[in-house]
Parts: sequence; structure tokens; C-alpha cells
Amino acid sequence: MKFNFKNRVRNFKFSVNDVFVPLYEAIVNSMQAIDEAKNFDESFINIKVERDSYRIADYTSGIFSIEITDNGIGFAEHNYESFCTSDSDYKVEIGGKGVGRINWLKAFEIVYVKSVFEENGKRYERIFNFNIDDEIHNEVLNEVSNDTPIETKILLYNLNQEYRSATEIKLKEIASKIIEHFATYFVIGAMPQITISDEVDSYNLNQYFEEEKFIETKNETIVSNNTTFNVRHVFLNASNNAKHKIYICAQNRVVCSYDIANIKDLPTNFNVNSKKAIYQCYVSGEFLDKDVNSERTYFSNVIFEEEDKNAEPHFELAINLYEVVYNQINNFLKGYLEPMREIRDDSIVTYIENYCPQYRYLIKYASEELQSISYTTATNSEKLAAELNRLSHKLNLKNHQKVNKTLQDESLNAKDKLLQLIAPLSENLRSEFANYIVKRNATIEVYERLLALDPNLDELVNKFFIINQEYTSDFTNLWMLDETLTANYLPIKHSSPKFFVYVNDLEKEMIAIYFEDLKKIMFDVFDNPVAHLNECLNSLSHLDEYKIRKYLVVSDSFGILSEGLADSTTKVYSYLELATRAKTKIKSF
Repeated sequence: MKFNFKNRVRNFKFSVNDVFVPLYEAIVNSMQAIDEAKNFDESFINIKVERDSYRIADYTSGIFSIEITDNGIGFAEHNYESFCTSDSDYKVEIGGKGVGRINWLKAFEIVYVKSVFEENGKRYERIFNFNIDDEIHNEVLNEVSNDTPIETKILLYNLNQEYRSATEIKLKEIASKIIEHFATYFVIGAMPQITISDEVDSYNLNQYFEEEKFIETKNETIVSNNTTFNVRHVFLNASNNAKHKIYICAQNRVVCSYDIANIKDLPTNFNVNSKKAIYQCYVSGEFLDKDVNSERTYFSNVIFEEEDKNAEPHFELAINLYEVVYNQINNFLKGYLEPMREIRDDSIVTYIENYCPQYRYLIKYASEELQSISYTTATNSEKLAAELNRLSHKLNLKNHQKVNKTLQDESLNAKDKLLQLIAPLSENLRSEFANYIVKRNATIEVYERLLALDPNLDELVNKFFIINQEYTSDFTNLWMLDETLTANYLPIKHSSPKFFVYVNDLEKEMIAIYFEDLKKIMFDVFDNPVAHLNECLNSLSHLDEYKIRKYLVVSDSFGILSEGLADSTTKVYSYLELATRAKTKIKSF
């Protein structure tokens, strides 16, 4: 090789995640060799995995070497010359990129090659080694008998230790990776018979694909420009990051591929026969076989592009398969998408009704936006909550702008515009209020459960009723005592840990609250919490400036009231009564 091969390998990007790429490259080489030999019906690719020598029970050791054997054309002279030439034109013509062998040496210490091929009516065996330091070396070429089987063995030897842990997986997982990488070839029947084995297991990948990866299929025909094409709809077991795709094929090869984009409500994956599946569409036909170029990289008279109806066609004889294929896909997927749409719609409505009633108005005023939510999002509560919040914010902003604009409207139909705003504003308010009720009910349920768990006074007062004494009263749960407490009421600091005061200087109002110990039941004139409340209150200045409302919360209000310990200006409630009062208040809304 007439270039710095060692630097080329050293600078080649390769990571642990690429550890199976050398195997994929070897399989591609075998497929190309089989294709060139034109012996597809009798072709085979056999993969043998050798793992580290040590063995531990219930542990799969890493890969040491991989041997790939095929019965393709082999390392005949033109192939050998191509292998010895970096980025050869020959490989480019058949879709190669000239980096397969670099991948091999990036992961493995050395590559051993043994190939029996036929040339000019005679059979030869070519053996050579390949590594970074010596490049291609130790080549031996001998003539062999004509009954020697034509086959090529590539041994990728001694996987680098830094990558070995990534191969500590069962053979079935490796088989699945190969199938996922070459799925299109398996689907269209372009994969030779391929097997993989190690010291424990063995798999026929063609059979494994049919049994494990292939879920469902349907064949149809379509006509475009009086030309017939075959369409195959396929569902495959979904792997990570797999996408729904369209493949345009010719001569048992994929020529072009496209992500499916223009299908309404297309989910990330389908549920087919209780399996997570991706959809793929394969288009083939005699016309495509003839129209493809010799390298099978593009078509001369077939295109697949969305066009403007008013635009001129690319050229007069072009057959554009885009619309006809998408129509076929829409018709096929309809039976799968309709149930998913129903589940999506039901999931959204159920979630709103049970968890987020503040979004009810979206059902009426943002129905199209709700239908744009994907099935995957709708069936995931966290994603759905985020999406509903986004839509609500968007609609509220739009309505706010509309209200401001309408309020400034002085046209003749301004009144009609204002009247049209009332219904959506009212429904939005009602939805928000429904959420308010739900949250209050939840707060009461938390409070009742907290009482059942026998909290002490400090826990109940400072972690439920008054979360932070520095905040205004609407940052508390004191609404259970007095609904009129709002942000206009500011706290006044006091030395007693049981006494809390909030004042509204604008309205000259004061609300005083005294919490008695939850475990205290018996009271008398010497231990009177009403008197304690008044003592704390009297220690404050300027009382005569305020209208005062007083509340006392105790474990048993009956004892206080029956003993006549409470004056007429003080409202006394038990801790349990607060929950009952709050529930009654909510029902009256």
C-alpha cells in the first residue's frame, strides 16, 4: 500500500459502540462476493465466534475472535488487487467505502485470510495475513485440485481488550444485532443463508428472523403511469431508535430509503400481536429492476418526491411513486391507527377529568391541537401533562391577546366580538376552578391522613397549616379556618409558638389564631386556651385600630364550649371539625 496505513488506522474514529461494525463489514464483503459469483441459491455465510478461554457459570465471556466463511467469488486477482489498494474504484462501483478492513484492524490485532477461488478454469488457494505494522504480508498462492470447495475464510483475531467487555453478551443478542442491521435484506429475501455459532449456541439467522423478528406482512400491487409495482407492508419487532421506513428496491437490493413522515397520528411504534413493532414498506417491480443503474444506487425514470400539484413534473417521462405509495400506506395502516387514535383520545380525556380538570376547556377550544398529540405521549402521564400544559399556555396567551385587541376595538361589530369572548373565558375559568376544587380535596385528604398518623403540634402547625411564617396568609392552609385570608394579610411576629396573627392594614382587619396541643382534652378556668389566646392578643399594640376575628383550634371543642370557657368573640373548632367544614364548603361551590 502506497500511503501511511498505520496513521490511517490510528486516526480512524472507532468506539466501544462500534464493536460489531467489523463483523457487519465482513458480512457485507461476503454478500458482495456472493453477488459477484452469481450463486445466490446455493450461497452461505457462516459465522463462528470464539470467546475468551476462561469460563464462569452463568457468565458470558467476551469475544476473542470471529471467523466468517462464505462461498462467494473469493480473492481472485482483481479482488486481491482491490484489497491491496486503499479506496479502490472497484469497491466504490459496488457501493463500498474502502474502510471495512480499517474497521477490522481498529478492533482486532490481526486478520487471517484463506480463500479458494476459480480463475481461467483453474482453482487456487490464496493465503495472507493483514495487520497494522506489516499490512498485507505472508501471501501464499497455490493451485489446488478442481474439487476443492470454493470458499473464503476471514478470521478476525484477538479483539482488543478495551472492546472485549462490550461483547460479553449471549449469542442470541449478537444474532439480533445482525438481523437489525441487515433487516431490509432479510425482508426482501436478499440475504444468503447465514448462520452464527459459538461454543454453546447456534442460530440460523434466516429462520430466526422469520420466527422472532418478522411479525406480519401483506403484499399488494399498485399502478402508476400504467406501470405495475409490488408493495409489501411489513411489521418488524421494534429495536431501539428504529424508524418507520419506505424502501424502493431493485434486483433484490434496497436502492433508496425514506423515513415515513406524512402519515397523520403515526406513532413511534405499533402494538401488533402484543409486540412492539415498526412498520416498513417495500416497493419493487420489473420496471424498477430495469430502470436502476448498474451500481444500483439510483433510478433513471423513477422518483419519490412530494410535489406541488401546480408544479411542472421533473421531466415528462418520470414516474413519481410518492403519492401512490403513501395512499397505499395510509389505507393499510388505517386499521391499525384508528384503534390507537381512540385509545389516545380516551387517554387524554380520562387524564384531564381525573387529574387535570383545569384543562377541560381544551377539549372544546383546542380539539385539533389535542388530536395532534401522539399516541406515545397520550399514554405516558408525564409527557401528556407537559404537553397539556404547553397547549394551555399557548391557548391562554392567544386568548389574552385576543381579549386585549377586542377591548380596544371600536368597530361597529365590537359588541359581537366581546360577546363571543364570554363563553371561552367562562369555560376557561370553570376549568381552572375545577382544578382548584380537586387540589383542595387532595389537601383535605392529606390533612385527614396526617391526623390519623398522630402528628405532634409542631408538625401539624408548621408543616401543614403555616408552611413558612414569613409568607402572606395565602401561602398557608389557613383557608380551612377563614376563607377571607388572602395575600393582603401579612403576618405579625410573636413569641408564642401556638399563636399566629395576620393583619390587613388597608381594611384594618386582624385575624388571630391559637393552636392548642392535639393531645390535650381536659380544660378548666386555670388552663383555658381561650384565655391564652386573649393574653397573646393583648400583648400586641394598636389593637383598637383593628376589627379582630379570633379562632381557637383544639383536640375537643365540645369541652371548651360546654364548660363555657369560650367568649362569644372566639370561634372554637376541633382539628377534625376543620376537615368536615372544609368538605362542606367545597360541596357548596
